[in-house]
Amino acid sequence: MKKLTKARTELTQEIIKQLDEAGFSLSTQCDVRPSCFDMVARKEDRLLLVKVLSNIDALTKEDAEALQLVANFFSATPLIVGYKTRKGELDEGVVYKRHGVSTIAPLSFQGMIAEERMPREFAQRGGRLVAIDGVKLRKARLERRMTTGDLADCVQVSARAVLAYEKDEMDISIETAERLEEVLETDLMIPIDLLREKEEKMIMQQGAPLDFLEQRVNEFFARLGMKVLWTNRAPFHVAAKETGPPLISGVGSIKSWSLKKRMEILKSVSKVSESDAVIFVEEGQIEEKVSDLPVIRQLELDSIEKPQELKKIIAERSSE
Repeated sequence: MKKLTKARTELTQEIIKQLDEAGFSLSTQCDVRPSCFDMVARKEDRLLLVKVLSNIDALTKEDAEALQLVANFFSATPLIVGYKTRKGELDEGVVYKRHGVSTIAPLSFQGMIAEERMPREFAQRGGRLVAIDGVKLRKARLERRMTTGDLADCVQVSARAVLAYEKDEMDISIETAERLEEVLETDLMIPIDLLREKEEKMIMQQGAPLDFLEQRVNEFFARLGMKVLWTNRAPFHVAAKETGPPLISGVGSIKSWSLKKRMEILKSVSKVSESDAVIFVEEGQIEEKVSDLPVIRQLELDSIEKPQELKKIIAERSSE
């Protein structure tokens, strides 16, 4: 176990270095547990939620679903970077899936963020496949006055398969794609742009308001007409938004060690994700800002009637 922990720590430092050298803004490590991501990274309009694992088999279904859910809420790309599975090492240039989340090797990650060299292959049961440009394939075939049968004979597949490729109805093996490109003398394979990939599937929410204060905060956001995401696998307890970047929040007692530990991470994540951050607390007598984060007391919730009023309070207390 210590060996695996050391390998994961070393890989995390490697990924941090790669992101920094590629010009990404980077949050501090999200070392609260459990957390479905280890860091948030941004470059221009590209926002990444990155989970680093030595062995990607360690990713649980719960963490994968939480990562997809949070990424969707933040319009971010969820990504796993790891060395291996129980079956062997991850190969460069190949996208794997772990519980539906795109997963790549460190060298693939480096090539993608530093040189925009995107992987082309994706692993599925039965082998590795690539996507090709069907319209371009058909155009190149017709320019050479070849029938689907002619082309099929050249690349050793059926005419029906060629027709399916042209209609983008079938992904194909890397070997067949390379033969098509050789025969037609044109590039057909479509790189997998993970930096632009967004998770569209909405997953059932993980986590829910538990105690009285969390329920009050949940009711508060609902009254303001804001969409709400509760999660028990992130540095924040709840995120809420109208449009644009979400507001991220810690909820609890200001005396809580767990909440205090989250504050620095909340600040860092909010800065990189270009979100506001706020702490909701129960206590009536407390400063309006703690660790440079604005604080809103439970007793104040009823007096805030619009999202704009909430934003104004956060802005005022953030600048104090």
